[in-house]
Amino acid sequence: MRQERYDPKLIMNVLIRSILARCRFCHPIVVSLLFCALGCGLTESALPVATVAVGLNRTAVPLGGPLEMSYRFTPALDGLGNDDEYRVFVHFLDEVGELMFEDDHAPAESTLGWRSGQPVVYDRRMTVPVYPYIGAVTVAIGLYSPRTGERLSMAGDDLGQRAYQVASFRMAPQSESGFLMFEDGWHSVESSALEPTQEWQWTSAESNIAFRNPRVDSTLYLELQGRPELFESAQVLSLRVGDTTVETIELSADARSYHIIGIPAAVFGTDDMVAMTLNVDQTFVPSVVTNGESSDERELGIQVFYAFLETS
Repeated sequence: MRQERYDPKLIMNVLIRSILARCRFCHPIVVSLLFCALGCGLTESALPVATVAVGLNRTAVPLGGPLEMSYRFTPALDGLGNDDEYRVFVHFLDEVGELMFEDDHAPAESTLGWRSGQPVVYDRRMTVPVYPYIGAVTVAIGLYSPRTGERLSMAGDDLGQRAYQVASFRMAPQSESGFLMFEDGWHSVESSALEPTQEWQWTSAESNIAFRNPRVDSTLYLELQGRPELFESAQVLSLRVGDTTVETIELSADARSYHIIGIPAAVFGTDDMVAMTLNVDQTFVPSVVTNGESSDERELGIQVFYAFLETS
């Protein structure tokens, strides 16, 4: 994985010193300006184009767990002062400043439409990767041009290279119960050519997940999508542990939905392993609903994009 360490002004200073080493015949004014850039901070003199604040919904996240992030940009210039369209880079750094993973994205509103003093506010959910690290995490963010790579100056705690510290949290170990085993009734993992990092699995009419009994109250996170447009009524997903129905979810829209389901410890019973059943009341076969245009003869229920069990 690419590693990045933030070191304020280091790169610019190296460049300036390299120029000075070759400046025996430079005009004295040029030499003076270069020395001032080293000592007076002129390399960091660009006026801030915006301020930024980021809020997190939690202070500790287990490996593989979900993290909700709230973004608030307040522009100081219309369109950030130019005609380029900028993206947000979000870097997650370990305790020594090394880049571990990122969540770069386009803001909810194009920067071309940003107006001075009018906040741009949006929420974004991400999954903390199962990364070989436990400890403090610094969240650094900034604005950059995909076309030129230019990073914009913003008001805030600059870590160097115009990356600004906005939040922190702790990466915590994943519990043994967090390792979900997708057993009977699941189809193979798939992904899209347009989003190769986004994966999902289709269920059949009945699919099973097994995990070690947490023996404490727990929370199940699910991101799902059904195909209700293929039926006269919404698809209904039932989650059961033994004879107990944990949750019933109606999938009435052809879009992803996100569900946070609390499960009391008593539901898991006393066995060392727990089996959870996902039952979909209506399924389809692609080759049938497309009148043979698709050769896919699998029985499909719903798409599961994310499943994670977190213990209390």
